Amino acid sequence: MKTTTILLFAIILNACGASNKASNSSVDNKNSVQNTLNGTFIVSAMETENQSKNLTLNFDNKTNKVSGFSGCNRFFGTYTVKRNTIDFKALASTRKMCEENSNVVETQMLAALEKTTHFEIKDNTLTLLNAKKELLSATKTTEAKTAQNNLKIEYRAHTRGSYKNIILENNTVSVQESFDVKPVAKACASEDWSTLMEMVSELNLKSMSALEAPSKAHQYDGAAIANFTVIKDGETYTVPSYDAGNPNTEIKALVEMVLKIGEKSKE
Repeated sequence: MKTTTILLFAIILNACGASNKASNSSVDNKNSVQNTLNGTFIVSAMETENQSKNLTLNFDNKTNKVSGFSGCNRFFGTYTVKRNTIDFKALASTRKMCEENSNVVETQMLAALEKTTHFEIKDNTLTLLNAKKELLSATKTTEAKTAQNNLKIEYRAHTRGSYKNIILENNTVSVQESFDVKPVAKACASEDWSTLMEMVSELNLKSMSALEAPSKAHQYDGAAIANFTVIKDGETYTVPSYDAGNPNTEIKALVEMVLKIGEKSKE
């Protein structure tokens, strides 16, 4: 009788141990999936054929926030994950105007996120699905790729009757030539983008706000007012207003490069 009791107790202990092990394994797998869904992914394919480059998804698994570039604007929202299901919520975006193709791509990407119910991650490739139907796939970026998508440069010059705005972001250049026309966005040549990144890396961005304008004609309508801003890794660095065509020597080469890229986009 004693032997039978001991054997029964041992079986119960083994069963409990196996159950706990399976439970822990399930928790570990869940945590592993959630931890993998973190960082920046570059979209490589969508359900529809109308595709644009440099679309991104950025997941923060500490705050459950999602953001990225959707073809024209930057979007943001939240997400919840349970095993291999995912639910995007409160998706919104900035409201920059772009050319029609970019708007179409953006609509398609945001629609894909809205329809997503499940996801898979394999070999650093994220696939978003509606049940079993693939909607979008994206590849996790390297640090260098992430740095590319964390840079934005904006140049603006205006008078009472003229306006020019150039925005460089996500390997694209957007140019608006006057108040009453829409901006036109085009892909930025890879060599130009690489040059921009190199020039920005050589600048002391924190000192930009202290750069003195060489001349002050813009203060009495003697020259167009120019503004220049660099946004890098979420930090904004702005130069005080200066006369268009006469920037501080510290940023002169970068400003000229931005203007050159803006002109090339018209070709």
